[in-house]
Amino acid sequence: MREVVLYMSMSLDGFVSSDREHPGMAVADAEVKQWKLEQIRKAGAHVMGRKSYEEMSPYWPTSDDAYAAPMNDIPKVVFSKTLDDADATWAETRVARGDLATEIAAIKAEPGGDAIVWGGATFAGALAAEDLIDEYRLFVQPLVLGRGQALFDQLPASRHLDLVESTPYPSGISVQIYRPQRRDGGN
Repeated sequence: MREVVLYMSMSLDGFVSSDREHPGMAVADAEVKQWKLEQIRKAGAHVMGRKSYEEMSPYWPTSDDAYAAPMNDIPKVVFSKTLDDADATWAETRVARGDLATEIAAIKAEPGGDAIVWGGATFAGALAAEDLIDEYRLFVQPLVLGRGQALFDQLPASRHLDLVESTPYPSGISVQIYRPQRRDGGN
């Protein structure tokens, strides 16, 4: 069974979205990009909300960036209550309209590599609030925003996570990988 893995950049003060600056664009780091590329190439699906889809779908099909091949070749699932169909220009894209937990369970049951979740903040926060993320891969930027939207601002109660790995890079970016603790306290 595949897992759901969230990739999210965030500021040092915990914001994943802000009117001041996008935390994912704060620092470019070739080593972090190479690590992400190695991970993305193993994915079985890209999962995203409508807003992220609308930002990415016009860009990736014509991009020559190193991310373009895995972004374009791997199937995509867009969660939306308003989209009728996915844009035909971004191949292998389908729209999920049902209950979030039911749709994620169906994606997890499909064969293939893990399902990688790309923000935005509202969609990722909804997945976190319903305990639908198996692993968090957080790219903590050397940036303080002071205000914005937090990844976990939709949680109905606190959550405990286990740190699996922490890798600092010379650019100041730190990749933090966490897995939710099971309700019984075990791993």
